Amino acid sequence: MKTVNRRNSGGVSADFLKLAALVTMLIDHVGAGLMERILADGYAEDPLVYQQILGLDQLLRVIGRVSFPIFCFLLVEGYIHTRSRRAYALRLFVFALLSELPFDLLFFGGWNPRSQNVFWTLLIGLLALWGADALRCRIPGAPGRARVFEKAAAILIPAAAMLAAWLLKTDYSWRGVLLIVIISFLRRDRLLLVIEAPFLFLLTEFLDLMLRGSSVAYSLETTLSHLTVFLPFFLIRFYDGSRRRKGHRYFFYLFYPAHLLILFFFRQILYILYG
Repeated sequence: MKTVNRRNSGGVSADFLKLAALVTMLIDHVGAGLMERILADGYAEDPLVYQQILGLDQLLRVIGRVSFPIFCFLLVEGYIHTRSRRAYALRLFVFALLSELPFDLLFFGGWNPRSQNVFWTLLIGLLALWGADALRCRIPGAPGRARVFEKAAAILIPAAAMLAAWLLKTDYSWRGVLLIVIISFLRRDRLLLVIEAPFLFLLTEFLDLMLRGSSVAYSLETTLSHLTVFLPFFLIRFYDGSRRRKGHRYFFYLFYPAHLLILFFFRQILYILYG
């Protein structure tokens, strides 16, 4: 990847995007893994304390919505610029395995095969992009016929990947894979990406809630509370492709399972102290 001097470009680097994603993800997981579990496990019996924790949790979760679109965008950038897509996919697979138990411990208190961590979503999204590109490169025949197969590949392979994410019950499920595909499709028109991608992501959230049986009012209210999803795309609008630090790639991968475990043990200590 070509290194851009930020002083000249005035843009946002990959390092800044990663840091923003990690910080907001941590904030989100403090809400989901600490606040919500404290409420669910009955450690806030006082109604006033319950409402205070609930209000803080809602704020943290709204801030946390910033992280996932950034991870999706960085995945697409990584897919395009990586020297080895095979190694990239293997790396995501290994950390998906390493992160599963910490993910289950923090959010469910123990092993839960009905929900998988976000690395699986990112891996499936990567495979969707890779599969569609690989099939397009192998399409035989006349140009007209090739275009038909190319369009079919661009639809069917991502659709199959979305189905896989839904069946595996990965974090963000089919919506996460679709967002990766949308970002890949719109990445060359950054302004269009900033406008359309968050709208489509919010639309999929509304549809997902409706399909789960939520009321129209609840689905709309929940979707509108996540308007912070526009913020990461605002940052992405000024991404300049630069990366100033090298050799710290695995820190960003290790941070995910490590912070999940730390939050889990911190919660258990709180339970012991105030149990």
